[in-house]
Amino acid sequence: MSKTKKMLSIIIFILMMFLYCLLIMAFLVKINFNNWLVEFIVYFILGIIWVFPSMYILKPFKKK
Repeated sequence: MSKTKKMLSIIIFILMMFLYCLLIMAFLVKINFNNWLVEFIVYFILGIIWVFPSMYILKPFKKK
């Protein structure tokens, strides 16, 4: 894999994770959680979900 492709993958990964975090924060600010456990579960689930799109972004790094 060329260095350009690696650098582009890294930059795309960082930008997409930044965008994901901003979208999740903007979405969750609108919701008023009345229970800390519910809030914890929501943040936990949304914190795990980012792994699946990142697998596709980081696919060029996978060895063949």
